[in-house]
Amino acid sequence: MIKDKEFTTELLKGQSFMGEKFQNCKFSAQNFRFSTFENCSFEFCDFSNALINSTSFENCSFTECKLSWVNFKDTSLIKCNFQKSILEGCTFEKQKLSDSTFESSDLSANYFISCDLSKGKIVGSNLFKTVFDHCKLTETSLLGSNLAGTLFQDCKIGKTEIDIDGFISYGQSKGFVLEPQNKG
Repeated sequence: MIKDKEFTTELLKGQSFMGEKFQNCKFSAQNFRFSTFENCSFEFCDFSNALINSTSFENCSFTECKLSWVNFKDTSLIKCNFQKSILEGCTFEKQKLSDSTFESSDLSANYFISCDLSKGKIVGSNLFKTVFDHCKLTETSLLGSNLAGTLFQDCKIGKTEIDIDGFISYGQSKGFVLEPQNKG
């Protein structure tokens, strides 16, 4: 276990980590380049403002981590689990996020551009003012998530799960007025 360590760009660049457990570590404002993380877990770690470029995370879990304002440029996030994490203001571009889970996380003001989120789970999360542009959301679960102000532009959506509260918050944010129907 690696605990309470503050990482620098030099300690991350081109490194491979397999099966490591990181607890209360700081990766904030660092540049990840050509690094690999496989079967790793991150608990209470801070990645805020990091540039995670040409890096791979496979079968990794992020529990109660801060990943705000992270640019995941050319990053591979395969079968990752984000739980109770803050990912506010992040940019995901051309990522294959299928089979990934975002549970009870803050994903507000994120940009998902040309991402594959198929068979993913974004449950109980805050998607306020998040943009999905040219994304694949086939068989994705959005149950219990706040969709107010969320924009879905040119997305492939099929067999996607959404609950009534999510549908209502999405509709109201788009100007729909929901009133009881007059029977008269």
